[in-house]
Amino acid sequence: MIHVHELNDSRLDLYRDLRHAQQLHSSSKVFLTDGEKITVTVLQSPLNVQSVLLTEDLYQKHHAMILTNVNSDQCFIMSKQNMDALIGFDLHSPMMSIVHEPPIPTISSLQGPIIALNGIVNSDNVGGIIRNAVGLGYESIITDNSTSSPYLRRAVRVSMGAVAFAQCAHSNNLIEDLQTLRKTRGIPIISAEITPNSMNVANVAFPKEFILVLGSEGYGIDEGILAISDFIVHIPMSGLIKSLNVSSSSAIILHTAMTKNH
Repeated sequence: MIHVHELNDSRLDLYRDLRHAQQLHSSSKVFLTDGEKITVTVLQSPLNVQSVLLTEDLYQKHHAMILTNVNSDQCFIMSKQNMDALIGFDLHSPMMSIVHEPPIPTISSLQGPIIALNGIVNSDNVGGIIRNAVGLGYESIITDNSTSSPYLRRAVRVSMGAVAFAQCAHSNNLIEDLQTLRKTRGIPIISAEITPNSMNVANVAFPKEFILVLGSEGYGIDEGILAISDFIVHIPMSGLIKSLNVSSSSAIILHTAMTKNH
């Protein structure tokens, strides 16, 4: 472990001024964990943790786990006051890490069921969906070109580190890739959208393998994807509220599918 007292230490550049560090993280193919619970969760994952930054008391609490997963010369200990100054805001839980993004799996290698994200630009929603998915036993995720990266700081934070246990593939042409999965593996496409022909999700017989497509709250799922869907499902609502947040919807639909498959 290394005690660091100088804010300008170049070894801490990936932690510096987090409000403006995302571009550096993305270009370096790393992501940041923020807080004790999230960092400890990711330390228990198979991912490669490059470094940790934390206070002395949290190091003493977790040193066995840290030194099992991180090189000792990449374990940086700092006062909370200096950590706050380094990152640019007041930390509630002064423990962080820099983690290498895993290799991107091929879409054909994903195990079903698969959750496909279509145009979900809000990183909080991306993180929430991944947390729900992993928590309910689903690990295969596809993001398209208009969906935020699951490794943005907000997505990682909202996922509570669950992204470290997900298989996150990427599609440059989601319609084509969905059709290929159905053709080669017989996996049906189920889209979550409110349409005149959509079915109450409670009445759907979910197969063991399926692709669940979730779309943005502002624009919904692309018409081309709806056109190729085997089923379109909705969550029935009452009152003035016509739909739930996409992250909340994902939890209900995935839990319904899980229940029907057990």
